[in-house]
Amino acid sequence: MSSQLENLSGPQLGPILGATLVTANLERVRQAYCQQLGFSLVREARVSPQLADFWQAPACADQPMLILAAANGDAWLRVIQMPSEQDIQPVQPLKRQGWMALEVNVADVEAVRHTIQTDEFAIIGEPAYLQISDAIKAMQLIGPAEEVSYLTEVQRPVPPFQLPQTNSFSGSLFIPVLAVPDRQQAVDFYQQLNQAEPALLFDTKITVLNKAWQRPIEHQYPVATLQLAGNSLFEIDQLPEAEPLQTATGQLPSGIAMISCITRDLDGIAKRMNATIHSLDDPYYPASRAILLKGSAGELIELVQAC
Repeated sequence: MSSQLENLSGPQLGPILGATLVTANLERVRQAYCQQLGFSLVREARVSPQLADFWQAPACADQPMLILAAANGDAWLRVIQMPSEQDIQPVQPLKRQGWMALEVNVADVEAVRHTIQTDEFAIIGEPAYLQISDAIKAMQLIGPAEEVSYLTEVQRPVPPFQLPQTNSFSGSLFIPVLAVPDRQQAVDFYQQLNQAEPALLFDTKITVLNKAWQRPIEHQYPVATLQLAGNSLFEIDQLPEAEPLQTATGQLPSGIAMISCITRDLDGIAKRMNATIHSLDDPYYPASRAILLKGSAGELIELVQAC
């Protein structure tokens, strides 16, 4: 992570630190990612009262937690288990607002496809080149926490986007995908945080959404991308018909619960957003100062001070 931060310029956000999943079956998630996607377990712990307080989620205190590293060594995936199915709000993949999908870098998406077993991951999109570029080949799947992942092979530079490439079987999270009722409202929120060049707005076909919503295969969606530092982006998909994000009192959202992101300007953002800076003592974070914000679709995002 430190090597990524050395060359930051422009955007105040980035790179993406990671994502947090909330599930009723921690072991199932661990096995799926470690056996099929080349992840490894780097830490097993329980959620501290300090973290639960920071998240305003007291029900998470003392719950089991795992940190998993991708094959490239980036320990970006955090998984929290709630006590039972009754504590998990149902997730309808691709039909709920908030964090909708995780786009993860891979060296060879066809090789990854051959390791996927459909008893743990449901394939919703076979490897194919994206409409936006013939240099990006991706597949899509639903994981054991009902999280949607886009496993993406970037074969060469794709200007104007700044995207990572990897030689590892599985790599870093580089694009969290957000479903929102209003694209511009979400863009305004994240632009206020990022303080960089304007988002790129366009319409594009998203095949997995068309399948999920039973729409014509050529149907297009209003999309925005916001370039972050560290070859990462936010993707914002306007999907007003998706159900609102609901979270039980004192808990985190189920499925993709939150995204964590590095920032160079924690103090400035905290002042602009009237957010309280917390001091954290947890090895998941590269620094001890962070804030928690809620976006226009109710999504949670942690911003962590750059080292």
